[in-house]
Amino acid sequence: MATRRNMSQVYLSLVLFLVFLLTFFNIFLEFRDLIFDFFRSYARFPLTEILIHGDFLLLLGLLFFVYRGWKEEIGRRRVNEGSLLSLQKAVETMQIGVTIADPKGKILYVNQAEAGMHGYLVEELTGKDARLFGPAERWKAPTQPILKRFRRDSVNVRKDGSTFPVQLMSDVVTGADGEIIAVITTCEDITERKKNEETIRQLAFYDALTGLPNRSLFNDRLSQELAKARRHREFLAIVFVDLDRFKVVNDTLGHATGDLLLQAVSQRLKKIIREGDTVTRLGGDEFIMLFPDVTRREGVSAIAEKILARMSEAYVLNETEVYITASVGISLFPDDGEEIEALVKNADTALYYAKELGRNNYQFYSATINDNALERLSIQGHLRRAIKENDFVVHYQPLVDLRNGKIVGAEALLRLRHDDGLLSPKKFIPVAEESGLISVIGESLLFTTCAQNKAWQQAGFPPIRMAVNISIYQFNQEGFVRMLRGVLAEIGLAPEYLELEFTESIVMQNSESAVSKLKELRSLGVHCAIDDFGTGYSSLSYLKYLPISKLKLDQSFVHSLTLSPNDNSISEAIISMAHSLHLRVTAEGVETVPQLEFLRSRDCDEAQGFLFSRPLPAKEFTNLLAGYEENNRDFTLFDRGGIS
Repeated sequence: MATRRNMSQVYLSLVLFLVFLLTFFNIFLEFRDLIFDFFRSYARFPLTEILIHGDFLLLLGLLFFVYRGWKEEIGRRRVNEGSLLSLQKAVETMQIGVTIADPKGKILYVNQAEAGMHGYLVEELTGKDARLFGPAERWKAPTQPILKRFRRDSVNVRKDGSTFPVQLMSDVVTGADGEIIAVITTCEDITERKKNEETIRQLAFYDALTGLPNRSLFNDRLSQELAKARRHREFLAIVFVDLDRFKVVNDTLGHATGDLLLQAVSQRLKKIIREGDTVTRLGGDEFIMLFPDVTRREGVSAIAEKILARMSEAYVLNETEVYITASVGISLFPDDGEEIEALVKNADTALYYAKELGRNNYQFYSATINDNALERLSIQGHLRRAIKENDFVVHYQPLVDLRNGKIVGAEALLRLRHDDGLLSPKKFIPVAEESGLISVIGESLLFTTCAQNKAWQQAGFPPIRMAVNISIYQFNQEGFVRMLRGVLAEIGLAPEYLELEFTESIVMQNSESAVSKLKELRSLGVHCAIDDFGTGYSSLSYLKYLPISKLKLDQSFVHSLTLSPNDNSISEAIISMAHSLHLRVTAEGVETVPQLEFLRSRDCDEAQGFLFSRPLPAKEFTNLLAGYEENNRDFTLFDRGGIS
């Protein structure tokens, strides 16, 4: 098209040049005679000569104006051609695809970007139907013209059949009479933009570690399901899930393994939910689940039991088997609240009640649970004040050697001053563990009890062992052994006069790490004992590897001695097994003489309980030691009333 236009301009220029040349030659030949004839004729007949030669002058003037117009047209064309050439080059080099089609969709022009974007050469597309860029299911036979103005996101198809997201913008070109003569469409590949948008969406609404919905998305879905439940008078359940003692995994196996565990837990929870349900990670080891369209409380119970069962199965992480349990709290709409905040809070309250009951169980929300939650908050406030004001009290219960009746130790039992008197550790220790206050309280208890034991020695009493219970959270704390060594050094108490009592769960949750730390304590000279033995889930095979010196027979077995043949057998077996492993045995909760006689007949080493003495404040325990030394009394000879 451009070549034909250029040839026409050349022909026109040549014709005009020839006309001008012939005219100039004619003027040149006649100019001399014209001048002389003109002046001679003009002198005789001026008007006549003007009329005779006027046509020539008129022709000359017309030629001048034609030439001037021609020059201007040539200038305009050159400008337009330059603009068109620049526009063509710009379109050719654009990163955005451009297609020009006739009203029926036939491609008249396509730039390199458009062709390359779809995997074609420009030559392959000219004359083809523009609808080939769209998916087959959207563009069928071209029965209608594509005369549309639009701007939208869509999906286009490459030559190889693959699809990709695009942004399309189309407009029509009309002629002077308003008739559409062409359709121009621009096409931009927005694959990267879509990826970025999805990334932003993931960050905004999904948890980065597990890929589960986050709190924002959960609240949005819960809001929608609540509106639906209100309209149709349906029920829905909120299920709060929290891993038990997850901090132990992080502290012993590392945060990387902890992250793997959270991902594995997420996958298990996703397999439990139905289509339409939601599972969300709130943060840490907390998950919350939404179950709309529930019809019965029993159905929710079945879901909770399935969660507990799946959570307790072994996890293989970095070729290491890890076991962990979960606690579950449940609230129901509309019984336990009608708004998001109330339902979530009540499910959380039920969760903490499940933990108070020993973990690895589920609880539905109730008013009683709410009262317990308020009590827990009150206790936490008391704990914080007690730490500041040193408002704790330590009582001591004697440990008696059953072979000679001598006091060989004392177990330190912590109490908290409360408005209603002294609060039992069963009430405030779980709250201290959950709130993270247990480390401060535990260190203070160690300092107080070691100082008291040293004071008894300085007062001239025979040295005894001080038994102190250690929380799993305190035991797993970084620097626990270093802290203990510092306390002993500051007090000046020899390590052999301190005995630390641990529950079976401390040892079994991460046996390798626990054994390593227990060996540190033994090398320091501190005695270690397993408390409440027989009530946990330890593997007996581990006992031969543990650097411990004592097992404490749980009082639940002692209470039934002489009454239950099974408990008699279990207690006798524990004592025998411990002795075969060169371990001492202390029986807890001895209250009757028959219990005492049974234990002595089975060679139990030590005992403690109300038969000998209730836990006493430091001053009264000092008096007990003084009276014992003065009278050289044998506790085994006391009647069943004990001593006051």
